[in-house]
Parts: sequence; C-alpha cells; structure tokens
Amino acid sequence: MSFRHVFLTVFKKEMTELLRDRRALLFLLAPPFILPALALCGGLFVGAQAVNWATQGFPIAVENPEAAPELAAWLEASGSLKLVDPPGDEGWGDTLLVLAFPDDFAARVAREETASVTMTTHDSTWTTGLAASAVRGVIARYNAALIDARLAARDLDRSWLTPVIIGEAQAPTEAVAQAVAVGGGEGGGAGGLGDPGALSTLFLPLAVTSWLVGGGLGLIVDTTVGEKERRTMEALLLTPASRLGIVAGKLAVVFIASVVVMSLWLAEGVLLSVVVGAAPALPAIQEGALSVADVLVQSGAQVARLVFYLVLLLLPFIVMLNSLVMAWCTFASGYRESNLLLFVVQLALPALVILAVFSLPADVGAGWYLTPLFGTVIAIRDLFSGVLLPARLAVALLSGVVYAALAMALAAYIYSREWALVRGL
Repeated sequence: MSFRHVFLTVFKKEMTELLRDRRALLFLLAPPFILPALALCGGLFVGAQAVNWATQGFPIAVENPEAAPELAAWLEASGSLKLVDPPGDEGWGDTLLVLAFPDDFAARVAREETASVTMTTHDSTWTTGLAASAVRGVIARYNAALIDARLAARDLDRSWLTPVIIGEAQAPTEAVAQAVAVGGGEGGGAGGLGDPGALSTLFLPLAVTSWLVGGGLGLIVDTTVGEKERRTMEALLLTPASRLGIVAGKLAVVFIASVVVMSLWLAEGVLLSVVVGAAPALPAIQEGALSVADVLVQSGAQVARLVFYLVLLLLPFIVMLNSLVMAWCTFASGYRESNLLLFVVQLALPALVILAVFSLPADVGAGWYLTPLFGTVIAIRDLFSGVLLPARLAVALLSGVVYAALAMALAAYIYSREWALVRGL
C-alpha cells in the first residue's frame, strides 16, 4: 500500500472519529472561549461594581474633622467619596473605613511639619480596598497642593525636588538595527508596542503552552495508547500499511487540532496586544492629533508581523513535540505509563519558558538556537525582545524543521517495531 493511500485513509479515519466525538470537540475548543469569557465576565462584574461605588461615592467616616478642616473639605468635595457618620454601637453598617485626625493636625501643617492620619478599614474586601485607594488619592492631591504652595513661597518649582534625572536610550548598534527587520518595530523594541518584556511575558507562555491547552496531548494518547486499550492495534499489525503513513496520518489530525486551538489563543492575544499597543497613544487621540483607527491599524500591523514570525517558529515546534510524545505513547503499555511523560512535558515546557525569559542573557551564542525545543523558546523570547537577528531566526527555524523531521522518523520507527506495538496487549 502506498504512503499516500495509507496517509489519507488514516487521516480520514482519525478526523472522522474526532469530529463525531462531540465531547472531545467540546473539551478541545471550549477553553479558548470559556476561560477568556469567564475572565471577561469577572472583569465586567468588578468594573460595574467599581463604577457603581465610584458614582455613588464610597461611604467613609471622618473623626475629628475640625482638626483638619481643609483636608476634610477636600475629602467632601471628592466625587468618589461620601462622608457618613462614624460607626456607633449599631456597628459599621455600610461604612468602609474611618479616618481619624489628631488634634494638632492643622498646627503641624501650618508649621510645615509632618502630620499623620489614621485610617481604619472595616474589612479586607476589594470594595474597601478601592475606597482606601480613593482616600489615598485625595490625600496625595492635597499633599501635592501643600508642596506647591510651600515651593511657591520660596520661589521654587517641582524641578527643585529632583536634582538628578536619568535619560535612557539604546545604542543604535548593528545587531539592533538588523533585528528591527525581524521585529517590525523601530529602535529595537518589540514592534514599537511598548515594553518588550511585558509582551514577552504575555505572548511567550501563551505561544508555547497553547499546545498543551489545545488538547494535543490527549489526542496523541488516544490515537496511540487508545489503540491498545480498545484492542484495535492488532488490526493495524496485520495490515501491510506503511508505518510512516500511519504516523503521518495520525499526526496530521493532531497537528490540525493543535493549530486551530493555538490560533484561537493567539487571536485573543493579538487583540489584547493591539489594545495595549494603542494605549500610549491615548493622549494624542484625546488631543485630536491621531485617530483611533490610525492607531489601531498601526498597532495591529506591528503585532501581525510578530505573529507571522512566531507562527513560523511554532509550527515545527508543535510537530516535534507531537512526534516525540507519539513515539513514547506508542511504546507505553497503557494510559498510566503514558501519563508519566505527559506529566514531565507539562512541567518542562513552562520551565523552559521561565529559564529563557529570566535566566539566560540576551546575547546568548548562536549555538543555543540549535538546541532542540529550547532553541525555539529562546528565538521566540528574542523575537519579542527585539534582538532576534535574521540569521539566528533562520538557524532556529531550519533546526526546528530538521528536529521535527527526525522526531517524525523516530515515531515512525517506533510504530514499525513489534516489540513496541505489542507492549500491553
């Protein structure tokens, strides 16, 4: 039987079984929709509650307000606060916190000394925390007004309070200039979208671990160990079908499922990054210098270039992982034994991400990009840090393709060995 015929037959079989299994499809496709939806609902609920409290005013009490009449007036004038009577014998009621002013507060302020305020909160809920933040904001503005008045009395301004400032810039080295063509931004940044470290912490774990979240592990186990558990492995052993064709057909279905789920996660990450990238331009939008559409288009184009290179690096990465797991699961005698490797993989991938982001320096040698799996993680890190050179991108990409081919060959070899297929039967 030809490779093409075997591949198409196995592919149609596995794809048909997957599409017919509605429960498997639910667990496969639900996380990219359900988890962000839950987070969005939670955020909307918290935001609605915060807006409601901020509109009506957080109920706070002030003890001894006559000792600090000016600050008490600031608190009363704040639209986010509502002054109520201090708690009595009946309890706190709706009061979230109590501010107590000492008797000498006004005198110490008049003498330009430091005055203290005691803030007692009712509990540690998030609404009380918001109320405390609102109070701190009012006191901070009051402090700023006092400082400005004291400086003006001495013919000084706020620059006098900062005798030394730091101006930061990145040297326009040849490496950074070349990396711009990869990252798609200017100045060696991550696509001009702000802090590259923030983007790498957002995208890198998402990109690498989306294979795990996407259900690739479960599908591989079902197409290998599941054959043994269902007692259908014997039928494959009796056919003269190409083992490489069988492996390729099974891997193709798992690969498609992994890419679909990964694309859903990346699409959500792209939308979030576009919004984050457009955030620094909000002042210009408010002043009318830029339009919202122009900012979103520019930010989206920069993110799209990054995602393009990210996908190039991830495709062979996914094939290699799927093939290695398939090789092990083919040899495993049952689900319990296969889960040993799956547990290691689930721990190893996040560990590689953490090691690449926080432990390795930015100027690692070119040999690191040749290492299996880890080279791709480093390349993705450098991509979002704006320091990935085109030559190193090519090294990581080509080595990833080679390792993916070798992993597929290993899976096909294991699938062609009787001592591996009959384990557990």
